[in-house]
Amino acid sequence: MSDLVSLVVTVRPADALRLPAHTGRAIYAQLLRWLGDIEPALASQWHDVDGPKPYTCSSLVGGKRVSKGQREYVPETEYWFRLTALDASIAAVLLKLQAAPPAQVEIDGAALPVTGMTTDAAQHPWAGLTTYHELAAPYLLASEPPPRAIRISFETPTAFRQAGMHLPVPLPELVFGGLADRWNAFSPNAISPHLREYCQSGVAMSHYDLRTGSIPGGDGRSEIGAMGSARYVHTRHDRYWMSMVTLLAGYAFYSGVGRLTTIGMGQARRV
Repeated sequence: MSDLVSLVVTVRPADALRLPAHTGRAIYAQLLRWLGDIEPALASQWHDVDGPKPYTCSSLVGGKRVSKGQREYVPETEYWFRLTALDASIAAVLLKLQAAPPAQVEIDGAALPVTGMTTDAAQHPWAGLTTYHELAAPYLLASEPPPRAIRISFETPTAFRQAGMHLPVPLPELVFGGLADRWNAFSPNAISPHLREYCQSGVAMSHYDLRTGSIPGGDGRSEIGAMGSARYVHTRHDRYWMSMVTLLAGYAFYSGVGRLTTIGMGQARRV
């Protein structure tokens, strides 16, 4: 049974409409409504829990920017967003949605007809379906050594919280240490907590093409993060740790990176 799912939902508005430039919070609200309809206990279990949650949401992708805070969507065009699951219970809900897609979704009060749902990567580059075992096996059983360098693309603002501080820079120990924490929260097989220490001394950011991005915060302030890409290089050869870092770079596609991944921040993937 799959426990890692990336469900891409495509929509096409019936009429031209304008929505906030960032709709991650509204899509998160729609996910909670679906959870409440299909598995009410799950919605209650995860809504108010502190710490990592077993799902992420993107914002609605596409649309024409018409002002600083709004984008326009037209009937002639399809748009999409995605939801990911990090454990089997949430994955089962997303797969039920895919099997019987709802007629429409509600985003910031607007009803948008659903034109499709897929977990097939051949149909959409941000769709996917796997298990923790299948994701890990190529790195744990590989006969070839893992790559010395990895590049990650941060598609939406990505930021971290460390020692009470907001850090909008994807440093190796923050990126891969956070991914390891999320992996260990939901995977049946743990990664050593010493990975963060290895990344502090054994992984460096060698090249980057980053810019500042933001999304509206819940308190009226903006949430700032880094967007673009960064290349990470192992500065010492340790096959086990190199394999774990490579595995976590692949996991980022499902888990997101950093904070506020439930409302659209930290959408990332290995390039």
